[in-house]
Amino acid sequence: MGRPGRSAKRTAANDYGPKKAACAAAEVPLYLIADPCKGMCHVHTQPKEGDYITRTRVAFGEDVDLTGTVVDLVLKTDGFLRD
Repeated sequence: MGRPGRSAKRTAANDYGPKKAACAAAEVPLYLIADPCKGMCHVHTQPKEGDYITRTRVAFGEDVDLTGTVVDLVLKTDGFLRD
């Protein structure tokens, strides 16, 4: 995994805004943002009326438990790099 770099900062507004809204409107069941600038994963589930009802934040280094979701796995973040 390479260093996140400047592109993460440039795409953050889209990731947290229009892209997340479009996925919620399309009823994508799980939307995850791995944010190297904040060192956090943001998990959005339960799309309803163009937004997500459930939001969970998990710090890099902690496991993201996605069991019981459409992907049904545990995401290890201990190797995720911070910007």
